[in-house]
Amino acid sequence: MFKELTTFSYRRNPKEATGFYLAYLLVGFLLGGVFGGLSALTQNTVNFEEAFQAGAKIGAIVGTLYCAAISCMVLLYRRLHTNLGYILLALVGIIASFFGGALLGLIVPAFLTTRDAEGEGRGV
Repeated sequence: MFKELTTFSYRRNPKEATGFYLAYLLVGFLLGGVFGGLSALTQNTVNFEEAFQAGAKIGAIVGTLYCAAISCMVLLYRRLHTNLGYILLALVGIIASFFGGALLGLIVPAFLTTRDAEGEGRGV
């Protein structure tokens, strides 16, 4: 389930794609939390709510960039970047990450890891 996590060119079955999603979701939560917390600490305010809101904004930005990076790496390493449908699907995932963070944004890259790479067909 968790094999070949850092190999973006690896074609996964649905169980492995679920493991990919869970592993990168945990990393996304950690990155968003760390950067959000650091930005909240650097706020020159005594009000906790303002610092928390600033941290949440930074966390959302980091999460969106993280999902975009994962989507781009999957598209490039799986050689799916020549297919307009997969590019549009990745863009939908990035937009979803803006609204739902890594929780929604990583569904598309996990799905893309189950697709055949361009030119890899199942054989005839």
